[in-house]
Amino acid sequence: MERWAKSIPEVRFLCVCVESKYVALDFHRMFFEHATNCFIPSRGYMPRGYGQLGCSGFIISDKDGCFVSRQTSAYLDYGEGAFRQVERILKDLVPKSASAKRLKREESKTEEDSQASKKGKEENLTRRVELPPSVGVNSMDDEHKECTDSFNKAFESPSVGNLRDLYNILKSHFDHEEKLMLEFSDDDSDGEFSALYSHKMDHERMLKIAQNELDRLKCTGSK
Repeated sequence: MERWAKSIPEVRFLCVCVESKYVALDFHRMFFEHATNCFIPSRGYMPRGYGQLGCSGFIISDKDGCFVSRQTSAYLDYGEGAFRQVERILKDLVPKSASAKRLKREESKTEEDSQASKKGKEENLTRRVELPPSVGVNSMDDEHKECTDSFNKAFESPSVGNLRDLYNILKSHFDHEEKLMLEFSDDDSDGEFSALYSHKMDHERMLKIAQNELDRLKCTGSK
């Protein structure tokens, strides 16, 4: 979003924080210069019908505030293709001006980045996952460290066993996280745009990716 906001100033890119004003301000200072991080004043303003997408897609409206896309493609389903869809939609909305040309250049740049990423696949196997910041819940922080260590172990020593261990650790953590959200969240929405539903969908996508890879490796007889 930050890259888009910098290259297409005619479009306003918003990230809406549903935690608190202070979390939103910290998030904005850490990640945004051109995009904007907003916040809702209370749970009573929780989006209904449109929102809580995250990795599940973006919401796009035109200059009059009319929705163009209720939910774009999910990154966890389509990878970089999800971002290309957003850029195609924006190209039709932005006036045929210098901004449209900038958007075209941005598409070319992101495509080059994508190709470079594919070429550097072997190098990426040596990357490390960084431990996420504390969420203020000791049990979750401990599980996040366990997940991080398991990811790094799988990167450093790719094997069916390490991938299976990662799958099991992630599934256990996701189940626990969803249980806590259900128990302590004051979000009374249980529809497809609730925080819990959005998290569950992202969790299911990640587990599906891992399971598909395990199935593929099983078929090839890999160890």
